[in-house]
Amino acid sequence: MKKMYVVYKTHLDIGFTDLAERVIDNYVEDFIPRAIQIGQERPDKFTWTTGSWLIDYYLKLSTVSEGKKNELRKALRTGTIKWHGLAHTTWTELMDKKLFDYSLTLSQNLDKTFDKQTIAAKMTDVPGHTIAIVPLMAKAGLKYLHIGVNASTSIPDVPEMFVWRGKDGSEIIVHYAKDYGDLFAREGWDEMLYFAHSHDNQGPPKTVEEVDAIFSKIAKNHPGVELIPSGLDEFAAYAWSKKETLPVVEEEIADSWIHGIGTDPKKIGQLRQLYRLRDQWLASGELIEDSSEYIAFSDQLLMIVEHTWGGNGNVFLPDYRNYLLEDFKQAREKDDIQFKTTGYLDFADRMALISTDIDSEEMRPKRSYRLYEDSWNEQRQYIENALDCLAPDKKNEALIVFEDNEQPIKPLVQTEALKVGYIYQLPNEVELSIGVSGGIRYLKVKDREIVTAGREFGGLSYERFDEGNYQQYLNQYSRLNQNTATWALVDFNKRGIEAYPEITYELIKPMVESGTITQTDERVTIAIDVVYRPFDVENWGLPVKNRLTYVIDPVNGTIDGTYRWEGKQANRMPEGYWLETSLKVNTPSRWKMHKLSDAISPYDVVVKGNRNLHGLSFEGLTYSGADGRVQIQSETAPLISMGRRGLLKFDQEQPSLNEGIFINLYNNVWGTNFPDWFEDDMTFRFSANFEIY
Repeated sequence: MKKMYVVYKTHLDIGFTDLAERVIDNYVEDFIPRAIQIGQERPDKFTWTTGSWLIDYYLKLSTVSEGKKNELRKALRTGTIKWHGLAHTTWTELMDKKLFDYSLTLSQNLDKTFDKQTIAAKMTDVPGHTIAIVPLMAKAGLKYLHIGVNASTSIPDVPEMFVWRGKDGSEIIVHYAKDYGDLFAREGWDEMLYFAHSHDNQGPPKTVEEVDAIFSKIAKNHPGVELIPSGLDEFAAYAWSKKETLPVVEEEIADSWIHGIGTDPKKIGQLRQLYRLRDQWLASGELIEDSSEYIAFSDQLLMIVEHTWGGNGNVFLPDYRNYLLEDFKQAREKDDIQFKTTGYLDFADRMALISTDIDSEEMRPKRSYRLYEDSWNEQRQYIENALDCLAPDKKNEALIVFEDNEQPIKPLVQTEALKVGYIYQLPNEVELSIGVSGGIRYLKVKDREIVTAGREFGGLSYERFDEGNYQQYLNQYSRLNQNTATWALVDFNKRGIEAYPEITYELIKPMVESGTITQTDERVTIAIDVVYRPFDVENWGLPVKNRLTYVIDPVNGTIDGTYRWEGKQANRMPEGYWLETSLKVNTPSRWKMHKLSDAISPYDVVVKGNRNLHGLSFEGLTYSGADGRVQIQSETAPLISMGRRGLLKFDQEQPSLNEGIFINLYNNVWGTNFPDWFEDDMTFRFSANFEIY
């Protein structure tokens, strides 16, 4: 008789449907106790599976009584509740190797406590991840990863089930589903997988009768099949036994949602600073891995990389009228979202009426600019929580680093005035010239031009997007259908901007206002103030002050760059800020990008993965060829676009890195789940080092 493993699971969004605090409370106070109770009453029909973080969190929580924890422990031992091998769904490209390894220890520690061997894992919603996780998962004993893709999102062009092989030969089976989870049955296989999967924070079945009905329906549709309630490990073991029959994929997949992490540059900048400090403390012995301090600190970092970064835009902000800057300012201050349902309805009214849960009285109180912003600020609080987990000396050290990045722009020190366009002769056969927008537009080292005509290192640019950009993107990217269009046209779009002729695509660059150059025997320091047109500052909220600084060491071949903006206004219209870091090499196919410290070719990404934009670890981009060695690093902002500015592009073109390398400093092109505007002052750090043969 064939077997079908029935897996009950809920998609965990730590936020999105409500403030994260309330969502977690709901799992603790309702979902987990309910799953325990149903498991006790229907052990032959029900097993609930969740990520290891939720189990670990519940068992650590001081507000949960020991009696309730023992009830969960009993369910874990009997198998009516199971964890899988990953903490929760994460932005894997925002993680570093140390944090990803830590996330795996949650499951490993539960395995030790409850004498289990977890081999399966699952991530849901997010469509893709980096191949850099394969050796880390395999080393932790995991053999199977199920990826349930958001129902309106493009699926990477890979087999439904395949062996994902890292460059070190490590392997895991990857199983893709077109939604969070569905039926998997394959000709010639005696075992099948069925997901009884509830959607965003909807929890386990409400009653045992609901479980009975689910089982009856499955049995009716699959007569003669043995139904087994289970976690993922049982099917994973069977799939692993069939590994030799599966196709092998060795390419990078990447994440076509990763641009979302660019919506809060302050948060990700501080996260990356904490990564660096943590590594320094571990190396010096000031922080001990596996200590209570390290564990508590890492738990909070895990919350930052979880995939939910804010509320549901459909529910929290069904305001499709107030996009232009002054209208938006007034609406945000007033915070009273109104739309008509009868009589004459304008465009914004009609758009609101097709928003998710628009008729729900329960959801009405969530329609608020202020509450929407609260959902983002709540996510920022994890940085503060992480600091509070540190000993006072380390917390103070971190705060000093944070404060160093908040130093305001001071007037330029009057030294030698910078000459825009002039070619400066520097030591060690280095020639350099600054362009009209403040970037290094010409750089020659030992008779080899590494910044060439039309390209810049340090050049700033600003993109405004319009409905045409979104329509092209949706046509290339989204799996829109009658079931998904109402919410997806908010999630992946800026619903309503088509009604505003002022919102048009434009690429804008600043102009040099003034600059200085200071030369010593060892280095050259260039400081430049650049400005945007007053019209752009007034209408699109561009920063009032902008300072670019380059510290160039021509002898050692390094450029350390800093860009600071001040006075950026909150802007709800879609926008992207870029800093170009283009350096020309003879063989661009030899560039490597680093994710979780693993070197990956940007030319080796599957179709419909993400060929446009990648989240890189500190090593950044490295090149080694017959012409020399080059490294480009972005300390603050991890998003790098290859060959072009890659927001709202999904045409599957392979990048040419000699056509440009761009750091995405900020964007707000998502329509949900992420901050919709940003108004903090920011400092971004970037660098290059080069050895030209």
